[in-house]
Amino acid sequence: MTGAPPPEHEGPRDWFAPRRNRPAPPAPHPGRPAPSPDAPWAPGPRRVFPDEQVWPPPPRPSREEPGASTQPFPAVPAVPAVPPAPAVPAVPPAPAAPLPGTPSAAGAPRAPVPAGAAPRWRRTALLACAALLTTALAVAIPAWEDYRFYRSGNPAYRIHPVAPGGTGTLMHVAWRAEVEQADSLPGLGPAKPGRKWLKITVTRTSLDTEGVLRRGAPVIEVRHPDGRAWRAEVTGNDLPPEAAEHEVGTAYRYDVVSVVPGDVAGQVEVRVIPSTIRMPLEESTAELLKRAGTEEVEPQDRVLLFRR
Repeated sequence: MTGAPPPEHEGPRDWFAPRRNRPAPPAPHPGRPAPSPDAPWAPGPRRVFPDEQVWPPPPRPSREEPGASTQPFPAVPAVPAVPPAPAVPAVPPAPAAPLPGTPSAAGAPRAPVPAGAAPRWRRTALLACAALLTTALAVAIPAWEDYRFYRSGNPAYRIHPVAPGGTGTLMHVAWRAEVEQADSLPGLGPAKPGRKWLKITVTRTSLDTEGVLRRGAPVIEVRHPDGRAWRAEVTGNDLPPEAAEHEVGTAYRYDVVSVVPGDVAGQVEVRVIPSTIRMPLEESTAELLKRAGTEEVEPQDRVLLFRR
């Protein structure tokens, strides 16, 4: 028996060995010679394809040729012509108003004004006045609020001059001020070269019960007439601690010290700004705090100026 054995009778073969039952190569083309196994590869003839339009897409051919349709077109009724719009007669321009003082202005009758209609110039004047008033209020109100806030911390003082050695009276209280120069004070030591100590004694005397109610501590300043100021410190007072012990007509003392340049020690003036707070004779601390938040306080703007 000749030929290749069937697959079931094949023995083991090597991995790289070709299969024994490998199919035969295809037969060559009838008009083309069979390739030789040892011949080099040669490219076949090149096919040429015609050009084809891709974009834009070519129009589709019509199913029917022109003139082949037998469907008649529907009849379109005629549209009636629109009559032309009637001509509007031209309005002649109004004659110009004659100037005042001319003969035609004096004798020409005026057009009647409808009842209740104000002249145009009057309406314009009213609008202008309203705009000016609104602008003035918009500027004045914030300015007034800013001025009040400024004056709350910088009041416009009203000065009350007092002659040397005299007494000044404000808000039911009589005030006096005495100034002594010193080179040294007990407990403070000598002043620096070119400086002078000022020992100031300010006394207050309540003239009536209202003066007792205004027993708050005053503000005491030392100033030169040219505007320079120096610190003044209250070192003590002999006012009674209880309001009931405060007597009308009795003088109570504030001890004040200050240091100023020696060349102006005899020229500086004492300014006393009394307190405007009213403290009732019998009132608890809680009542005082409650009243302080609701009661309107007078401005502390009155000043006693004690000349030297």
